[in-house]
Amino acid sequence: AEVSTQSTGERKKFEKKIDLLTSKYNTLSKELSEERELNKCLQANQKEWIAKVVASNSALQASQEKHAAETQELREQIKDLMFHLQSQATINSSSMKEEIRSGEMHVVQGPSNENRNNRRSPRKKK
Repeated sequence: AEVSTQSTGERKKFEKKIDLLTSKYNTLSKELSEERELNKCLQANQKEWIAKVVASNSALQASQEKHAAETQELREQIKDLMFHLQSQATINSSSMKEEIRSGEMHVVQGPSNENRNNRRSPRKKK
């Protein structure tokens, strides 16, 4: 009788441990499932943000290239405008400004490339 009472006591003790461990297992299993779901969501969110960053970087680069091209165009226009203003100032300060304004320009063609090449003397090697 004593063995069966001891056995029953140990059995109840083991059943309590089993219940406790089963409860812990169920809790941990539920937490693991939640963690996996959270991890899945975070990975999806990270992929979305990476795509947004890549798109944003592409847009930024395109904007910078456009800005650089516009800046270069404006610099060239300023250079042309400065040349025009300097030419105008030079003409206005010239004593022959009326002759320059009413004058015509004639383009004279220079010697052809063949004639220039024939005039060069061959170089001697030392």
